Amino acid sequence: MSSDEIVIDVRNLSKRYEIYETARDRLKQLILPRVHQAAARVRTAAGLADFGLPRTYFRELWALDDVSFQVRRGEALGIIGRNGSGKSTLLQILAGTLAPTSGESQVSGRVAALLELGSGFNPEFTGRENVFLNGLLLGLAREEVENRFDEIAAFADIGDVLDRPVKTFSSGMLIRLAFAVQVALDPDILIVDEALSVGDYFFQQKCFGRIRQLREQGMTLLFVTHDMNTVASLCTRAVYLQNGKLRYDGDPHRAIRAYFGQSRDEKTIGARDVAHQVAGTSESLLARLPDAAQWRRKSGNSPPANGGLLAVAILNANGDMATTVRMKERIYVHVYFVPDPSAQAHIYLQLKNRFDEIIFTTSTYSLDLSATVEPQTDPIALVEFDVEMSLGGGGYSISVMMACPAPPNGLGTILGQTGPLGPVTVEAHYELEKVPFLGPFGLPVSARSIEVIAEG
Repeated sequence: MSSDEIVIDVRNLSKRYEIYETARDRLKQLILPRVHQAAARVRTAAGLADFGLPRTYFRELWALDDVSFQVRRGEALGIIGRNGSGKSTLLQILAGTLAPTSGESQVSGRVAALLELGSGFNPEFTGRENVFLNGLLLGLAREEVENRFDEIAAFADIGDVLDRPVKTFSSGMLIRLAFAVQVALDPDILIVDEALSVGDYFFQQKCFGRIRQLREQGMTLLFVTHDMNTVASLCTRAVYLQNGKLRYDGDPHRAIRAYFGQSRDEKTIGARDVAHQVAGTSESLLARLPDAAQWRRKSGNSPPANGGLLAVAILNANGDMATTVRMKERIYVHVYFVPDPSAQAHIYLQLKNRFDEIIFTTSTYSLDLSATVEPQTDPIALVEFDVEMSLGGGGYSISVMMACPAPPNGLGTILGQTGPLGPVTVEAHYELEKVPFLGPFGLPVSARSIEVIAEG
């Protein structure tokens, strides 16, 4: 089999859903168009004019809209996009569990799919029985499954739980067994939809090691995830979906930049360059803000008359978009805004963890920094927050707000806010290297050795 062989061929794939507001509308859609068609036939037979198309009682939702791409044998394709972009719909069609509305997809070879948690398992059967059931569904003889059973059980590593009904499994146990079954059956194509995020850290490590091993043997991987680090590390190519449309197909790093709203062709503007442009050419800067920032004001390029946020860029020390940093590395949050004419507004910065817990909040008000400019100077201002990421490993979202403070620390009028941006992932390989601290935060700390001299 040639390494250039196309194993997945997607051509003009679309999927439409009919969204009904009420059950009554669904019933009307089932009955009334047929009544209309029958009446139309009677009018035609009587030589009368037809009275047009029947009305519909639903709204259309196109989960996929004319998507086309090909995947060659041995490629690792990451599929990224916001929730609702069509990622899971695409994988379900490729896995054969969902039919498209139009277009076609051809998949060559044995496909193993980890889609929704527990899909393919009968909850009433034991884990052992589900192993055999899945093997038979994948086209293996019972003897082949028996020969691989010990390997599957060892990889899942759930002990005697294997002989209990699957409905009693925890989510972690379920994904352990599901993954063990799929990869032990030597698939030609492995499709994974965020399922591995359920397992514990060391099992995830084990899974990715097995995926890399299978890839070296020529397996093709389709991987849906919101973890951009995994896409950059594991995938040789990525597609970016937005509202059901394919917006980018190619280099994973460029796909990630497209996902975060950055231009695919321009490097993020560095800190010194941005500061200089703010002071000199506001119109040219404002036109470039969509490419330089993870967030920008949606209502066109005109600055708000009464003050407000324009754009936010989250950068690392090199002036590139910060998606991943090491523990205690610095990030630089550049906030572009039009100052409030009343000179009362300040900029607020907030970090949250993946549990939506507030980790840290600060502001120009708290830091005694003026968020105003003199009337004769440029109308666009820039505030830079220099943040040392002394945080435990994981992902953190960043949000920015412009508001008038109500002393001592409250908020008055909100002039603009971004919602969560990022995430910025703090890398910490606790089991492989010495890290600066353990726990959710790093505090300023030092130690010194004190020599004790005994008398005599």
